[in-house]
Amino acid sequence: MAGMKQVEDFEIKVSSKVKPYHYVGVGLPNVYLVGVTYRVQHGTGLQSADIPCLPDLLDALAKALLTKRAPLSGDEMRFMRKRLRLASKDFAGFVGVSVEQYSRLENGSTVTPTVDRVVRFLYVALGKLPVEAAEAVARTTWTAELDHAERIIASQDENHNWIVKTKAA
Repeated sequence: MAGMKQVEDFEIKVSSKVKPYHYVGVGLPNVYLVGVTYRVQHGTGLQSADIPCLPDLLDALAKALLTKRAPLSGDEMRFMRKRLRLASKDFAGFVGVSVEQYSRLENGSTVTPTVDRVVRFLYVALGKLPVEAAEAVARTTWTAELDHAERIIASQDENHNWIVKTKAA
């Protein structure tokens, strides 16, 4: 439109080591990014960032959490569960605690060393499964009953890949 002047209502910045971008969108309160372009809206101070290769960033964050020496926080457990795309109800069952107990853990209760270790191992194990297999594991109801009559039968297909099936003896 002739005569109309578009006014920029935000400032574009690039984060640095001195002034990193506080990335809260991942659900962790302590993630800061260096080298990303972001915009700050004038007046409100609202920020938004252009984050390249987001899946790679999320994988790197998960790896950092898995290898850190301190216990996981509730926010970190929630991050890992959500990366696995599991409902808290299903994840609680894997961890071996009630839904209510797991909710308390994600919301700030102290995480015991055993639960911490189980969550880390679950993330590694379930993260390596194809999505369909991880979903099947999530839908499985586990029992403590042993069925010694069930056989595990392994055979190779024409491409020499192992196929494993179970059936009653």
